[in-house]
Amino acid sequence: MTEEHLPPRAAGNASPITVYTERDGMLAVLRSYQDGHTIPSLCLACNNGAGDRGLPQAYALWRDDTIGHLQRAAAGFHHVTGQPHNDMFWVFKDTGAFTLPMEHGRGLGTEHLVTLNPSRIIRQVLGMIMAVQDSRHLLDVYPQLVSAYRSDKPASIEPLTVHVALANVDLGYFRNGVLSVSVDLTGQATSSSTQFWAVAFPPFLIFLANGSKPPIEATRIDQWLAYPAGNAFSKRDRKIVYPIADPRELLVRKLYQDQAALNSSVGRHMYPLPDTQESVTG
Repeated sequence: MTEEHLPPRAAGNASPITVYTERDGMLAVLRSYQDGHTIPSLCLACNNGAGDRGLPQAYALWRDDTIGHLQRAAAGFHHVTGQPHNDMFWVFKDTGAFTLPMEHGRGLGTEHLVTLNPSRIIRQVLGMIMAVQDSRHLLDVYPQLVSAYRSDKPASIEPLTVHVALANVDLGYFRNGVLSVSVDLTGQATSSSTQFWAVAFPPFLIFLANGSKPPIEATRIDQWLAYPAGNAFSKRDRKIVYPIADPRELLVRKLYQDQAALNSSVGRHMYPLPDTQESVTG
């Protein structure tokens, strides 16, 4: 097996990084990397094949484009409120998460529209989620994931769905599926549960959910699999709204708490949309 860069090297994952895990409520060093976070998950042909298909490159452009929009939004937030740029990630509404509208292809600071390829982006996302798993359970139960990832034709992964929110957290991921349970204590609604798999590759929180409902408010993107290979976003689909991950959500709060504990222990400080230097993995 070869060491696969997750997220891709082209997406800024090329610097020294230390991965932590939680043991008995404490953060402990799991592994250190000199040239970016990697996982021994792909054979050489598959690893090179992703690059030959343009998947990491498409993901990197999507990330850079989104960060461009976030930086402008954070600057505007600071100008209006006088608060630090990072505080934008702690804004929410009584009715749910604060949302950030954007037009993909216009976040990179160029005069011309930059071409982004949704078909390649979503396949890179699927590949990363599958790669971090510590067993073949997800792949064996949902073979449509592998089929959709390997194909360049329009595809579907039903009943699974993919959702994205934005957060200023460190790199992290679950190596197994997680069950999210919602219980209505008033007795006015039915309790519900959602099985999901997740990666936090800043600025994205990405969820693969069994069903149409993500564990937190997020924007669904698996419909990008319907695009033929090589096609850019349509004029309609370029305009999208991503939620800023609601810090009141238990999962999001946990990610920020772990990040704060790590920052305190190693003397790091947060800056607006920093390059990841340390990470927490679950």
